[in-house]
Amino acid sequence: MSRITSRLQQDFDTWRKKDLSGLNVVYLFLDTIYLPLRQGVKEKEGVLCAYGILENGKKVLLHLALGSRESYDSWLSFLHDITARGLEEPLLVTSDKHKGLKKAVREVFPHAFKQPCLAHKMRNILCKLPKKIGKEMKPLIKQVFYASSYEEGLKLGHELIARFKDRYTSAMECLDEDLADCLTHLKFPKAHWKVIRSSNPLERTFGEGKRRTKVISRFPTESAGLRLLYASLITASRSWKGVRIPPDIWFEIEILRREAFCKPSQNVERELVVV
Repeated sequence: MSRITSRLQQDFDTWRKKDLSGLNVVYLFLDTIYLPLRQGVKEKEGVLCAYGILENGKKVLLHLALGSRESYDSWLSFLHDITARGLEEPLLVTSDKHKGLKKAVREVFPHAFKQPCLAHKMRNILCKLPKKIGKEMKPLIKQVFYASSYEEGLKLGHELIARFKDRYTSAMECLDEDLADCLTHLKFPKAHWKVIRSSNPLERTFGEGKRRTKVISRFPTESAGLRLLYASLITASRSWKGVRIPPDIWFEIEILRREAFCKPSQNVERELVVV
């Protein structure tokens, strides 16, 4: 058991230092899982996690690190870790709208499109409504988030806010706060909308990590907790299904890249010449 633990720790340490410069990440997803990592304390601690979807459509687990209470400093350090390992700015970052996380993402990836996780956003809105009203409101909010286009989503969102802002002020203020950002995914290829509008795939993978760790009331050391979580997530990630990026979708993505970074890639320049 000691030899297995030692080998796993070596694998984990090597993985966390692995060069990321060869990975062309289009979509980056960020989230946190809370685990009982230390003896002598009752509260659980956050473990920050990142995975990405590459230009070839493959999903890859990128980084894990202790994140305490998801503070700005924790996320900033986390993002600096992966950029120091060579990760270039992605086209889109999907994450919770935690203030510290948002600020760190804006600082490290200033040009990338930002997509709040719609699963988190929906919960934030519904928690400001009575339970019965929330059940009635949820389909209406989904019509906004799952609209046929970015412009249609804005139209439906503003109509919904105007209709209910007097009766359900807090909920509608929450929706209105970052409505345009919530609809960012609608600017992207339609085939990818379901994938990029939330960090739910990462949360489902966390479910496997929680299943493996819940039998342990508290880890003897933080290294032991991170090591087991890494083993669970890296194993689960091997069965992740990627997304299809055929030439037509790739071209849409490159046009968005030109919009975000104000310059087309050499491949797009050649494609435009051919067209």
